[in-house]
Amino acid sequence: MSGYVHSVTLDREKCQGCTNCIKRCPVEAIRVHDGKAKIIEERCIDCGECIRCCQNH
Repeated sequence: MSGYVHSVTLDREKCQGCTNCIKRCPVEAIRVHDGKAKIIEERCIDCGECIRCCQNH
């Protein structure tokens, strides 16, 4: 989807690398890179589960 803007974004500055979001993502669209969560935009379905379970968001 060219030009699509996701409504779900993770704040890498606040991320503590706890991996709670990775465990809860129904489509496995999150990876940890350099100790911070990163959304794989091509896989993300904008469900917001990662945001709901994040203690640091």
